[in-house]
Amino acid sequence: MINGPSFKILNHCWVELCYKRICEPKPSPQSPPSLFQMKQNGLEPNNFTFPFLAKAWPSFPTSNSPKLFTPIYLCANSNPRYNSHERRGLLECDAYGFAQLGFLDKVLRLFHGMRFARILPDTITVMGLTQASLETKNLALVKAIHAFGIQIGIDGDVSMANTWISAYSKCDDLSSAMAVFNGIEIGARTPDISTIVSLLSSCIQPDKLLQGVLIHCHGIQMGCDSDIFVVNALISMYSRCGDILSSRFLFDGMSNRTCVSWTAMISGYADKGDLNEALRLFHAMEAAGEKPDLVTVLSLVSGCGQTGALELGKWIHNYAFSNGLRDSIVVCNALIDMYAKCGNVNSARELFYALPVRTVVSWTTMIAGFALNGNYEEALDLFCLMVDLDLKPNHLTFLAILQACTHAGLLEKGMEFFDMMKKVYKINPGVDHFSCMADLLGRKGRLEEATELVKSMPMKPDARIWGALLSACKIHHNVEIGEYACRRLFELEPQGAVPFVEMANIYASERRWDEVAALRRAMKFKKVKKIPGQSLLHVNGKPHVFTVEDRGHPEGLLIYAMLDSLALQLKEEQYSPHSDNFVK
Repeated sequence: MINGPSFKILNHCWVELCYKRICEPKPSPQSPPSLFQMKQNGLEPNNFTFPFLAKAWPSFPTSNSPKLFTPIYLCANSNPRYNSHERRGLLECDAYGFAQLGFLDKVLRLFHGMRFARILPDTITVMGLTQASLETKNLALVKAIHAFGIQIGIDGDVSMANTWISAYSKCDDLSSAMAVFNGIEIGARTPDISTIVSLLSSCIQPDKLLQGVLIHCHGIQMGCDSDIFVVNALISMYSRCGDILSSRFLFDGMSNRTCVSWTAMISGYADKGDLNEALRLFHAMEAAGEKPDLVTVLSLVSGCGQTGALELGKWIHNYAFSNGLRDSIVVCNALIDMYAKCGNVNSARELFYALPVRTVVSWTTMIAGFALNGNYEEALDLFCLMVDLDLKPNHLTFLAILQACTHAGLLEKGMEFFDMMKKVYKINPGVDHFSCMADLLGRKGRLEEATELVKSMPMKPDARIWGALLSACKIHHNVEIGEYACRRLFELEPQGAVPFVEMANIYASERRWDEVAALRRAMKFKKVKKIPGQSLLHVNGKPHVFTVEDRGHPEGLLIYAMLDSLALQLKEEQYSPHSDNFVK
């Protein structure tokens, strides 16, 4: 047994070697037992040992990591030779390791143990807690951890503030993120690049563009607007907020572009629906010697699904599989989603059943694809198979199967799945789940039950739920509940045209023309405008947009001549579509 200062040096060197072995790209099968080999050789681990192991352990596969980490946790915390300071360090490392692995329950258990042992947590502990809480995007938990950090006096640390800004950004709470940022400045501390990048990552909606511009201005004042990380974040922020021109201006002004820079710009055009420019940049990226990565491919696949660009989607499919992404379950799931959204359910099904390993996301995506394309029986069968295989559906899986039931009009099945979600899997229904159930009850004419369900929701109903209820009232000519739902919509969206039009249709179906006229006057007085509907078609790889009452298409004469011919043919076949819509 080695004692004295030389013991610590040798111990430290041994574990540093272990750490390097563990963090190799392909860890050696002998790497995990290295700690136990130390014990067998008479070397006792100390407070130098476990920080290395805690940091290295997340590099192992998730299925093995907790099994391997738990003995280390027990070994570290059961040694009576450690003083309280060393024990706190070990507990912090344990919390960090479990946080990296995403085990929130274990992190909270360790935190409770620290408090019970009267060991005061510090910055590292709270960072681990915050990181673990992001697995569930639980805003209330993030705020509670933030409050605890303020209570123990670590809110003055800029790194800690950056962590909270990032956490609030990922929870879509920009106001709280900005409050933390303002607190940095009030406290005479200096925000750094990480602060700006974290704030920019929270500006991902068009209504957050102004805040994004203000953060950009602050970055310029700090002199970090030319930093590559900040510029990439700015490109992403502007494109996500709908200002693609500003995004492109920054991109074109870059002297050195990374893969992230190209991907952010490609993603911006793909989200906008401009796949031609996105593909042009994709080829330019390759020509510049920058290899597209998984995120680049996913951006294009997502764009194809949104716009229905099936042929381009097939090309990206071949490109991904030819460039080493065949085994990526994330790419395969995205391709299944793309094929389903493009209406090619056969290719989606074929790809799904060809997967060697299927995750919950794979099953959920395929169920949603069947529901989207009207294959309701297949959606139900696949969900039942998933349950029979003891795979645990998540909230998105239940949303997909409830949507299938809604579109198929399967009320009993829908209620069964809704109860299963709450009672069997202990999943609290969200707004979307309640919206599906309200829509399903409404379509079946059970409007009173739908109304009571909406009123009993634990959260505030949004415009989608009231809109679904209003649409059901239009189908079943229920004026009373329709007026109630319409009033709720007016409160939520005063400038929305949908409640005016839907309620006018309900009044018109009952021949209540005075109320129809009153709604028209109200729309005109409030300057409410109905956005015309649009259809997007891809012909020979080129997108064509058609807008209601817009005949400005270059091939308009030929197209409408063909439509008139089809209408005449339908009339000759004595086809008369049923419609209750009196207000266009």
